[in-house]
Amino acid sequence: MPASVERGDLTSGSDRPGRSDSLDRLDSVEIKVTFSGAGAAAATRALAPDTGGARRRVYFCEALARSTAPGHLPLLDAGLILRLRAGSGRVGAATAELRPCRRSRLSERWLRFREQGPDSFHLADTWSGDRRVLSATLVSDCDRTAVEAAAAGAASLSSVFSARQQAFLADCADVRADLDALTLLGPVRTVSWHDVGIDHHAVVLKYGSLRGYGSGNGYGGGSGALDWLEVSERVAPEGAEVVQASLTALLEERGLEPDLGPVATTRRVLETLARDA
Repeated sequence: MPASVERGDLTSGSDRPGRSDSLDRLDSVEIKVTFSGAGAAAATRALAPDTGGARRRVYFCEALARSTAPGHLPLLDAGLILRLRAGSGRVGAATAELRPCRRSRLSERWLRFREQGPDSFHLADTWSGDRRVLSATLVSDCDRTAVEAAAAGAASLSSVFSARQQAFLADCADVRADLDALTLLGPVRTVSWHDVGIDHHAVVLKYGSLRGYGSGNGYGGGSGALDWLEVSERVAPEGAEVVQASLTALLEERGLEPDLGPVATTRRVLETLARDA
């Protein structure tokens, strides 16, 4: 564990130490519906606003030096996703995510941690169709210039991921992540719209492409295999089944049929980036 993170530093003032239900913690259910290729273009035209949207560049970290076979992604195969995000202005973020996460790997000190300084921890179920996966995500906000410096090779990855994130990885990940030995892949270009109304649902739309933002209005114009649209809604665990069924029915009524899940999307993106690395 990095020396700058003490054991007692893992619980923020907003936590309630001693909660008997901390080991059963589940913050939310994130319902995801994903479209690719021509389906992504059609869904974006049908659902996304004509203007606005937050544009970002997303980078992934992988242990390609350990890989001996095509398509082998050691971190992803071990359920570890590391990514950096550079947005507009000074906004940036580093994310360490365990997906799928085995709850037994999370000690109570992590289950009790919620937010302190730039770091925030979220434990959620991700639902995509019939698939349900537990994910544990520790995000650290940072300056966009730090992400850009790492992408340019001018700064190490260990300088971007926080000390608390490095402690989290050392404690909970199934594989050792030597940050400074990893390969940075990307960028993936995304544009997101928040609080988009679909009947009584307020969803997040995220369009992604490995080729740019598409054509025409700048997004959703592509029809190739490297374009996708993710529709997501974060809800309380209670009643999540009803919300998922309702959202799925509304999309089907509009003739929109999903063809991917979040795991398949991440793997496809990383495999493509790794081939070009």
